[in-house]
Amino acid sequence: MRSGEEQQSGSEEEPKLVGRRRRSGKRSEPARLMNAFDEAKRSVTTLADDLQDQLEEHPFRTLGLAVGAGYLLGGGLFSALTGRLLFGGLRIGVRLAAIPLVREELMGIIESMTDSGRGETERRQQ
Repeated sequence: MRSGEEQQSGSEEEPKLVGRRRRSGKRSEPARLMNAFDEAKRSVTTLADDLQDQLEEHPFRTLGLAVGAGYLLGGGLFSALTGRLLFGGLRIGVRLAAIPLVREELMGIIESMTDSGRGETERRQQ
């Protein structure tokens, strides 16, 4: 026979868990779900408030982001238009970057061919 303590502890054996969590000392499932729902609702509300602030402070940037997101989500990333825009922009960028280099070379050639291209020290020596 068991003593009083053994019988009490023996009767308080933890139930076997089969596919469920034990709820000892924790909130019930509906309370946890409501808490998670409230937290998600607060997050969405905070996000909406932040977006509203951005819209009021920077309306054109917000419009540009919306157009860009719509273009990407609409499948425009791998379209012929995107390719033409990227390669056209790249061509223009290379030309603009090359202009100062070509200008410097041309100015060097012109200065070496003319007398007006001599430096101040050369003019003083003559």
